[in-house]
Amino acid sequence: MRSITLFFILLYSVLTQAQEVFIKDKVSGKPLFQVAIFNEQKTKNAISDWEGKADLSVFSYDETLIFTHISHHPLSTTKGQILQRGGVVLLSPDENELQEVVLSASKFRQNKSDLTQKVIGLSQKDVLLTSPQTSADLLKNSGQIYVQKSQLGGGSPMIRGFATNRLLITIDGVRMNTAIFRGGNVQNVISIDPLAVENTEIIMGPGSVIYGSDAVGGVM
Repeated sequence: MRSITLFFILLYSVLTQAQEVFIKDKVSGKPLFQVAIFNEQKTKNAISDWEGKADLSVFSYDETLIFTHISHHPLSTTKGQILQRGGVVLLSPDENELQEVVLSASKFRQNKSDLTQKVIGLSQKDVLLTSPQTSADLLKNSGQIYVQKSQLGGGSPMIRGFATNRLLITIDGVRMNTAIFRGGNVQNVISIDPLAVENTEIIMGPGSVIYGSDAVGGVM
């Protein structure tokens, strides 16, 4: 009799007290901000904060909840199942929901599908996957750029037959070379640490209109 009483006391406390859950990305494990939570009738709702936390005290224990986010697949589950799993909700990312965004090709935010030029993007995940020795090896591993090596630790990228003073290299908008460089191969790209670069974008076509005459071959 005493065990039954304790059970109902614990059940009552679970039903009445405020319940916080943590919503995270299933792949990266990072908290998700602004995840909409609502019941099937859409009469109750909640939203996650910057830390991925959300208060589910407004919902009943056996109520079905729907979790939606702009870049993730929706998830339907009950509040009781969430609490049994430790109060953690994992949402699977939807890669087809958002298009890749290129910032440097036109100097303003623009979808990749709207660009007339071919743009190659290399993320930090690609860098960790290939583990390049130098940034020249990083560009070579993309399979789109020819890299001339006069020695093992060197590397001079070439796009459409252009190099050095006809191929612009920028870091956060700061030029690594200009049109006054000599026409031969220059190994200055290896001075960039590939593991310190968050994202790499390569414009295969001429970028002279945006960047100047030294970008007639391409921009990296």
